[in-house]
Amino acid sequence: MIWFAGGVISGFLILVYALIVRKEPAEQKDFSPKVYRNLMILLMLLFGFLLFFKVTEIPLPYHIDEVSIAYDASAIVKYHCDRFMYRFPVLFKSFGGAGQNALYPYLAVIMIRLFGYSILSVRLPAVLLSLLSALFFSLVIRREYDNKASILSMSFFCILPFSIMHSRWALESYLLFPMLILSCCALYHAIHKGNTVYYVLTGCLLGFTLYSYGVSYMLLPLFLLCILICLLAIKKITWKNIFAMGIPLFFLALPLILMLAINYGFLDEIQTRFFSIPKVPEFRGGEVGKKFILDNLSFSRHNIFFSLFCDDGLVYNVIPKFGTMYYPSIPFIIYGFICCIKKSIQDLRTKQFSFSLMMVVLAVVVYAVSLIVILPNVNRLNPFYIPLIFFLATGFYRIILNNKTAGAVAACLYLLCFCFFLYSYFVEFPKELESHQLITPINDLKKALDFAESMSNEDETIYVLDYPYNYIYTILALDIDPYTFNENKVLSYDGYMKAVGRYRFRKDAILPECVYIFTKPDVIPDNIDDYGFESEKFGQITVYFPPEENQRIFEF
Repeated sequence: MIWFAGGVISGFLILVYALIVRKEPAEQKDFSPKVYRNLMILLMLLFGFLLFFKVTEIPLPYHIDEVSIAYDASAIVKYHCDRFMYRFPVLFKSFGGAGQNALYPYLAVIMIRLFGYSILSVRLPAVLLSLLSALFFSLVIRREYDNKASILSMSFFCILPFSIMHSRWALESYLLFPMLILSCCALYHAIHKGNTVYYVLTGCLLGFTLYSYGVSYMLLPLFLLCILICLLAIKKITWKNIFAMGIPLFFLALPLILMLAINYGFLDEIQTRFFSIPKVPEFRGGEVGKKFILDNLSFSRHNIFFSLFCDDGLVYNVIPKFGTMYYPSIPFIIYGFICCIKKSIQDLRTKQFSFSLMMVVLAVVVYAVSLIVILPNVNRLNPFYIPLIFFLATGFYRIILNNKTAGAVAACLYLLCFCFFLYSYFVEFPKELESHQLITPINDLKKALDFAESMSNEDETIYVLDYPYNYIYTILALDIDPYTFNENKVLSYDGYMKAVGRYRFRKDAILPECVYIFTKPDVIPDNIDDYGFESEKFGQITVYFPPEENQRIFEF
């Protein structure tokens, strides 16, 4: 709370000083093309360094959604099917529950084919798309304003906690952020150039964006509808342009339309040699509805504002003392939003189309969609950060125009926040993830499994105990192929994976001839030492194995 209050107050004071004490003229000299190019190269190199530095170690690999992508992508490369034997699925069945969006796994497939399987290959799509989207976003802002505003935008991509934290790991929902940026940039250029090729490209990018995250099924149609109404009203688009964009979008969206029909019970699932559309048991339609509006507008810790800027309760999404965008940004974002609304109204009156108008529309649409989503968190709200970064860059740019001194003070404040954040993220943050139930260090697990196998015979059971879905770590670490997995898997009565071959994932009794692997300290039974087991640690993972003379059976 102290960090939040101090940050907001400091940002507010700088903003007030900049608006009241105007020491500089409104017109200032812009960067020359050469200076702009050199600064942009330096910032891109900085951003690339921040994203690649220890990317295979921080955050701790893997989060359970990452390991799901890693296994299915590797299976597609080797066997042309996912773990449940669906060939090139439109929606990955994942853990057999709500499914997993397809864009990230297929991008991971490309990286694995090019560079072989590794943690880096799995996380590379997130890093590369973040770099690409930051560059194109900044180039559009250059066209909208000038070189200085473009450099400001790129600078914020380099230093904001959200920009860095979401780009360094393979959570498929986060792909909506860079894909939507690329789609908006393509649409902006298509409108200004009037070239049919740009509209076709925009339609393709929007179509691929639909495969990034399920929220886009609602978000993109509403966003496009609002934008097209504005464009038709100011006569900046023709029906020919709309069809050029709509045709590729429709054909790319068609498999998803069939997927929705299948999962709502209108069609049977589709399996062919070339693609599959599975039916998932827990389709996420229940996570959207008007019943969530009051909770999302409440003053609880789960309201949209708190989750968006402060803390969504997920340690891998945000470090609370810094927030997602630093707390001094909030007044600048509000000021930038007001400036963009004014500019958008002026543009509509003069029948002009601007990126400001697009960002205002996007912010309103994302907010409306967020109201009807259950427990909105940072990854569910990730498209919101596109207009927020634009509003922040706009507000900061206006401050510099009004008062260079205020701009310099704000820049120093951000630099200070950035330095503290880097220390927290690269030094303290990894320790916080070690005990998280959804994250298991895959390399430590491989060592633990090798040790467990060396301490047991081939026909003896090995227990790997943790979160109910932890089986995916084991089959990835052991490189168990989908055919073997499906032949040897055993489900429990409640649908969880009970065993795969000799590896069991549910607690029964402690058997003297078995080896037990506990992936987190807090899942180890308090009385485990009473049973006479010996132990070996591999990071946070502990292997318990009985001495040879112990022949009794004990109960938990």
